[in-house]
Amino acid sequence: MKYKIKQLSVFLENRGGELADFTKVLSENGVSIKSIILADSSDFGLVRSIVDNPEKAKVVLEDAGFSVRFSEVFGVKIDDYVGSFDKVIEILAKNDINIFYTYSFYESTMGVFIFSVDDITKAVDALTKNEVQIVEAKQFYM
Repeated sequence: MKYKIKQLSVFLENRGGELADFTKVLSENGVSIKSIILADSSDFGLVRSIVDNPEKAKVVLEDAGFSVRFSEVFGVKIDDYVGSFDKVIEILAKNDINIFYTYSFYESTMGVFIFSVDDITKAVDALTKNEVQIVEAKQFYM
């Protein structure tokens, strides 16, 4: 499906400089970060990131000792007005789609929200029927 985006999930030790090590490996190997979110616990951090070359990123990160896995997510473009995000969430809820997590970044005056859900195909179909703009995965890749 042209809307499924490969997201990297990388476990980091919860210590100073670990995120810098992660970003340095990517930059030194010519991999561009398109979006990133870092969640932490007392023991470790979890980076979720979309990059322009996920296969290369996985190889270079694993070679540097990082634990990496792929998951599939999708992106939605949402205009910047009050209630625009709520509209998307409501459509997903009405279609019994479970949202595991979401995060966002901005592109000009439009927000791009990344979603991890239990059924990407069902989610994309429901949102498309309601005229929500879905981001094609190729937008992120080289």
